[in-house]
Amino acid sequence: MAIIAHTFGGDVVWSFVSQFEVAEGLLLFGIALLFVTGADYLRRGHLFNNSFLRGHVKSPVSYAFVVLGILGALSFDLLVLCNFKRLDHILDVGGLDLVQYPLRFFGHFGGSSWAPGGRVGYGALALLVWAATMAFLSLGTGFARAMKLFAVPSILFLTLVVFLFDPGEMDSQAVNLISGVTFDGISLLSNWFLLTISLCVMFSTALHGALRKRF
Repeated sequence: MAIIAHTFGGDVVWSFVSQFEVAEGLLLFGIALLFVTGADYLRRGHLFNNSFLRGHVKSPVSYAFVVLGILGALSFDLLVLCNFKRLDHILDVGGLDLVQYPLRFFGHFGGSSWAPGGRVGYGALALLVWAATMAFLSLGTGFARAMKLFAVPSILFLTLVVFLFDPGEMDSQAVNLISGVTFDGISLLSNWFLLTISLCVMFSTALHGALRKRF
């Protein structure tokens, strides 16, 4: 166990758990890359260029879904930032205390947003907003573009915020609703895992785009 960085939220600890979760992400990305490469080779074309993944509703209706998707993306970003008390003073504009409203909303459905401190309810709300945003953007621009423009960048944003402002949670489950998904007590959907996957996808996408332009 060692400290590998100092962030706004404290020290970033590199442990066996961290190594396992990063290795898990690299392994899954490697498997996915082999699958995509193999599928591209067999079909003689890019897997995500097929009409089903690129299809979307026609304009002007598609524009409405894109606007809803943009609003959803902004809402997701706000929920991510509001979850970190170090940023509360930035988001509580004019004393409105914006952090309280998502938890109050889920409080109407039972208990104190389903868990002490509202953590389960808050996470469920963020996941719901993320899924709705993906649906809107998929209808407006196609699933492949929604993955590229929102899904992967949003996961990278989420995990980087955790890394910078609450590094002690990097080993923890990223989604509280599936906290039971573990292996020998290690979270299989941790923040380290998602950070690794999103970084690999973003890097490979940028590299692929650069190579296509060059050759």
